[in-house]
Amino acid sequence: MLIRIVVLALAVCSVGLLAEKPGKPLRTKDGPVLPRRELLQILGAAQSPLLADFYWIQAIQQVGRANTDTEYRDVFFYADFATDLDPKFRYVYEFGAIATPFNLGREQWVNTDLSSRLLAKGLAQFPDDRRFLFQLAYNKMTYERDYQGAAELLTRLSRFPDIPRYVAHLATRLYAQAGSFDTGLQMAEMLRDSAEDDESRAFYEHRIKEILRERVLTQIDDAISAFQRDRGELPKTVPALVRSGYLRAMPEDPLEGQFFIDRRGRARSTSGLYRLEMYEDAKKKELQEDLAAGGIQLGDPGDAP
Repeated sequence: MLIRIVVLALAVCSVGLLAEKPGKPLRTKDGPVLPRRELLQILGAAQSPLLADFYWIQAIQQVGRANTDTEYRDVFFYADFATDLDPKFRYVYEFGAIATPFNLGREQWVNTDLSSRLLAKGLAQFPDDRRFLFQLAYNKMTYERDYQGAAELLTRLSRFPDIPRYVAHLATRLYAQAGSFDTGLQMAEMLRDSAEDDESRAFYEHRIKEILRERVLTQIDDAISAFQRDRGELPKTVPALVRSGYLRAMPEDPLEGQFFIDRRGRARSTSGLYRLEMYEDAKKKELQEDLAAGGIQLGDPGDAP
């Protein structure tokens, strides 16, 4: 009992000290100096919520004094510690996950792995939390380029009532970009068959054809890479890949376009401007300039989610 009273008194005094302007905490090169979790859990089990509040406040203060990627990284350690002490402290997961990433400039982000760790930890406690699902899917899609993982999270999210339709649309696109064409097709076919209006049915019917086209384009990409590896140059046309044996036959576009090779050595089709993958604005502009320079006229831009 005496030990618990001492721990509680120390915790109250520590919270009181926070009323003063916070200084920089003690830290090593790896992060802020924190007590051993096991010690606090044993000595102060009854006071865990209060201790969790203390380190939650520390996380907030760290955001206020942070200016560098290392200082923002420390937000993770405080949030992680607080949620160890109180695993049901939901908002700390979300706050820490959003505050930890840091932009070094030109969209070069760091600390994103720590953000994802907090979100995954939060999902273990709150498996149906829509915000956690969406934010972790965003991290995997944007920072980690884990399109399969992002698609799986968005598929889970799409099953909740009142979720916008674009979530399922985006999941099918990400499955295709990850190379999981069968999974993407199964999901698109299921959505088509369960659609309640003609417009949705038509969208998913078109998405099925886009996934089939993307699978063919990926096969052409593989043939282009093999040709370049063997001959030290890019093939000029898709028929050249057929004549040289890198493709068995001239592939057919399910959307009735013509396949060609752009000047950067990627397979394209006249049936759509973009491949079934995520595009940043800079890449979109670059692609449009490349195609314009080649005098290529395309049909449906295929830029839906």
